[in-house]
Amino acid sequence: MAPVGRGRENVGRRPGRTTGGRRAMRRAQLKVVSPAGRAGIHVLEGEQCTVGRAAPHHEPDIVLAPDPQGWVSRLHCILDLEYGHWWVTDHARNGTLLQPADPGGEIRALRGREPLRHGDTLLVLGDMVSEEELLYWRLTYVDAHATRPAPPRHADGWDGERERAAVRYDVVGSRVYRTGGEREVLVEGLRPKGHQLLRHMTGRGTGLPGVEAVTCEHDELIAALWRPPREWPPGRGYDRTDLAGVVRAVRRCVEPDPGDPRVLETVPTIGYRLYVHQGPVPRGDGHAHRID
Repeated sequence: MAPVGRGRENVGRRPGRTTGGRRAMRRAQLKVVSPAGRAGIHVLEGEQCTVGRAAPHHEPDIVLAPDPQGWVSRLHCILDLEYGHWWVTDHARNGTLLQPADPGGEIRALRGREPLRHGDTLLVLGDMVSEEELLYWRLTYVDAHATRPAPPRHADGWDGERERAAVRYDVVGSRVYRTGGEREVLVEGLRPKGHQLLRHMTGRGTGLPGVEAVTCEHDELIAALWRPPREWPPGRGYDRTDLAGVVRAVRRCVEPDPGDPRVLETVPTIGYRLYVHQGPVPRGDGHAHRID
């Protein structure tokens, strides 16, 4: 790592952090690009990551240096992990900007504590060449299991429909609908843990209209259903077997064929992938159909 404060760029992470290894590749990351264009990768480990400038007896996890004009605060912002989601909180005297990954999203100032989504970029002013030329540090959040548009699949078990089957979760009414093509079916028979699983996974989507594939790790889902391990009662534990039992029960309700899951799929060694429908669903007769 280049020395801090000697005119060279210090991009990325503190000594001792590594980006190699199978496990690290599955974790969320920050791609850090300096105002001069030099790039580095910081793997988000643990439950917190600090960003700022180095000072005597203080070195954040990500050091933004050099900072000749003093735009970077000692503690500029903090990223923290909660129930599988990374959040960011601004602590800077000069502020932090957020450039959303959503198409058409406008750059704006961070407001309090906000969740990060795959592709979101934090902008930290690094150099004011002139009032018209502002150079920023760019910290782009890279989700190891990024939500992405669902690929089309033919013969999806929807009476010959060629649109992918997915689920839509109505948070207000706590109702689940299975969608496909121009049909929407009300799903019944889900138990509370099934609702919690679907509510968590559908909430991980971007919210953009259409169908998205949302992947969550085993540990994230276990924490979402039974809280983090540190909050479990003494002598009680939950593992992938407990999670698999909830998944099987959900599949019996939402899958056209539970033996050949197309809505809630297994991602080997990682977790589960749910196809989520966001936004309104056109229905030919204007009603949701019920399945019993």
